[in-house]
Amino acid sequence: MTTHDEEPAPSVAARLDEHLRRHPRISERLHRELLMELHRRGFVTVDAVEDETRRRAGESAEVIDDPNQVQRDRLGERERELMEQIIREYAARHFTIDEIDDLVNLTLKREEVQSLEYVAALANVSFRELAEKIHRFCELPLGEKRLDPAEVMGTRVALIRHLISDQLEFIGIAKNHLRIRDFDDLTRRMIGSDSGMGRIGGKAGGMLLAYRILADAEEGQDPYLPVAIPESYFLRSDVVEDFLHLNRLDQYQSQKYKPIEDVAREYPLIRGVFRNGDFPLKIVHALREVLERIGEHPLIVRSSSLLEDRFGTAFSGKYASVYVANQGTLEQRLRALLGAIAEVYASTLAPDPILYRREHNLIDYVEEMAVLIQKVVGVRVGDYLFPPVAGVAFSRNEYRWSPRIRREDGMMRLVMGLGTRAVDRGGSEYPRMVALGAPTVRPESSVEEIVSRAQRTLDAINLVSNRLESVRLTEMLSTGAAAPMIDKVVSYYRDGELYTLPGEQITEDPSRLHITFDKLIRSTPFVERIRGMLAVLEKTYGMPVDLEFATDGRNLYVLQCRTLSQALSADPVPIPAVPETDVIFDAHRYIRTGCVNGIEYVVYVDPAVYDAVPSRERRIEIARVVGRVNRALKPKSFVLVGPGRWGSNDLLLGVPVTYADINHCAVLIEVARQKDGFAPEVSFGTHFFQDLIEEGIHYLPLYPDEPGNRFNQAFFNETPNALASILPADAEFEREVRVIHVPACTDGRTLTLIMNGEEEEALAFLA
Repeated sequence: MTTHDEEPAPSVAARLDEHLRRHPRISERLHRELLMELHRRGFVTVDAVEDETRRRAGESAEVIDDPNQVQRDRLGERERELMEQIIREYAARHFTIDEIDDLVNLTLKREEVQSLEYVAALANVSFRELAEKIHRFCELPLGEKRLDPAEVMGTRVALIRHLISDQLEFIGIAKNHLRIRDFDDLTRRMIGSDSGMGRIGGKAGGMLLAYRILADAEEGQDPYLPVAIPESYFLRSDVVEDFLHLNRLDQYQSQKYKPIEDVAREYPLIRGVFRNGDFPLKIVHALREVLERIGEHPLIVRSSSLLEDRFGTAFSGKYASVYVANQGTLEQRLRALLGAIAEVYASTLAPDPILYRREHNLIDYVEEMAVLIQKVVGVRVGDYLFPPVAGVAFSRNEYRWSPRIRREDGMMRLVMGLGTRAVDRGGSEYPRMVALGAPTVRPESSVEEIVSRAQRTLDAINLVSNRLESVRLTEMLSTGAAAPMIDKVVSYYRDGELYTLPGEQITEDPSRLHITFDKLIRSTPFVERIRGMLAVLEKTYGMPVDLEFATDGRNLYVLQCRTLSQALSADPVPIPAVPETDVIFDAHRYIRTGCVNGIEYVVYVDPAVYDAVPSRERRIEIARVVGRVNRALKPKSFVLVGPGRWGSNDLLLGVPVTYADINHCAVLIEVARQKDGFAPEVSFGTHFFQDLIEEGIHYLPLYPDEPGNRFNQAFFNETPNALASILPADAEFEREVRVIHVPACTDGRTLTLIMNGEEEEALAFLA
């Protein structure tokens, strides 16, 4: 560092002059930055530079010490030029070339960020203009000196509002984590017209924000399975409007105001119309370029509406997500991709999201659907591609199967293969439920139960048949193809016990292998890794979160993150002593504290009767009848009691209801009969369960055949059926669907259900 008395270093002065010649537009700002840096570092004060300027100009440097008068006259143009010369002299004496370069770069960034903030604040700015401004800012070197966060906060907010979400809760968090440079990469992957403007929607925004939060928290560390996001492209939310106008489909915007029965009836037709619709040529060209870049790697086309994954309204599973195997010629792959996008667009007009919007007072919101196009996370094993581990994790555990499990420790559901089985209610197989604070404490009570309930089938992309398939584990392994992480995922069964594989290769008969994740849970930091990620996200969001993820064995990919809907907490109510004749049923497993009084109706589907229904069509119609009863009865005045698993994808295991069929009930009850060999799934973590939580619907499984449990079969089977009086057109379903009007059958009494989670007891009785 030079002193004031030394001659200026010619190279420094020359570099400064060079910068001023190259960037004349920032001359005034650069001199101001140089002066402030000289002052800050104690080389010379601002007042001293002004005094020297006045002395050289032959003016008095006197300061008037009177608060009622101007302290000094303003400098004229000649004096300002002289002051800038003095500033350059001081800068050349005290700064190095690198320091000059950094200050110039900082000045350029300040100039660009103010210009960007101005453009981003314009209500009608085009995507092209905004993207070009972002790119121009990001072309500047990072430099040693960074802009203060306060200087860029307004710009970040404007960019988030234009490109991701206008929800204030989201903006309040995202502005502290998403940097302007993050938007540079984002805009390069966004697809839409140059003159338009649209957002990437809630699902995509939540994924990006979670990734940035976690990546920042892990910076400089070497974590087990580093966090990542899949290669992604974003079809902007305004493209759907272009699609509707081009195909003259604007008339369907009024679907949301029709009776829900009409919405459900017309939806299959609408799906077909949308599927065969045309896309703007520029959009088709951009998507073709994406496919050329990606190659023949499978894709998932995911909904990301502006309403989705917002604070307080998750829309869990309401819109479509479509897998595209993406094999074949470019034109074949493009046709499949366009069809998948149209399917996602059509799903905005399905009955479930429309009813959900009505329930949450969002029906008048102008919904726009963005689409997230991602490479499927996975590895190739033979003809199939799938992730060895996928799942969903929650920072809160609402259903605890052991006193050792704490609610605040969270839980996760693990599957092998695509994560569909972690969030959907499927067949007789179960994801691995993991309490993150006590990961080896399982819900199952014996090895035999573990084996019988273990996942045996995984969802994967068949690269030969070009479609999503469910494939048996034994079939997958019998090909002999190497499967990454397989030793972490499976255990082998021998002599009544389960054992983890001693090495990384399979030496056992595939028929003895079962998906348990025991080695992953016991011998790797995986559980602690997920738990730590949830803790970071919950702390940042200020509320519980859920996280969908997958790994290929190298990275841990964030697929989705949103705030977790929570049931209202309630103080435990003691289970009262009531006459045996007043008991309707009791329960002793998977109880969550709650109390429901004044239940007027019990809607009951008899497991034995349902099991005897011969046709798929009849089972589906039973679900629709339940839905009509749901809409006919006063909300929260009734409970639904039925066989197996409500909302299951497998019609043999339960009534295939949807959100629209059950959203008004007070309690959803699943009955497990021993002769069926079925146990109700503790479905916390599925989209179906999240609907129950959001709607304040209690969930309760019943095991009538277990010793000590009471179930008043006569009450359910022998009381009068009110179905025909409520829905005369559905009288033919009286055998399958029983509607019990409790006051009419019990001299004016109603049903009360008390659930005490601390005591693991529940009792329903006449009151």
